[in-house]
Amino acid sequence: MLITQHTDKLDHEHVPEFEGVIPADRAGRVTSPAGELVRFANADTYRFAAYWDCHPGGPCRGNHYHCDKTEVMYLISGELRAAYYDLDTRERLDLVLVAGDLVTVRPRLVHSYVALRPSQVVEVATHEYSPGDTYKHVLL
Repeated sequence: MLITQHTDKLDHEHVPEFEGVIPADRAGRVTSPAGELVRFANADTYRFAAYWDCHPGGPCRGNHYHCDKTEVMYLISGELRAAYYDLDTRERLDLVLVAGDLVTVRPRLVHSYVALRPSQVVEVATHEYSPGDTYKHVLL
């Protein structure tokens, strides 16, 4: 798995393309005449799944963190400006995410997203949605 960014609380990679079959132990994409298949999670337990989109000029998504939940998001299309802030180390990381990127956000990492182009995202998480585990923290 090619990791483009990695910290204790963040993994970011561009999901590789394969011909035919995606190896069982990794994320991957396969394109065929039927369209694209992307596997971004396998053998993990998730209690939340969502699709969201984001439009240029629209409000920021995120601007919060969680104490319990780990989120995995796959950018289907578009381009997002992403900002992350580790509450424990006080380190900030700014990225531009593009279609095909996979991001894992662990607890106590503030995350914020602004669309640079119309964007579509699918997200899964280890815990169900709980307003009590969503803490506002403005980055963008």
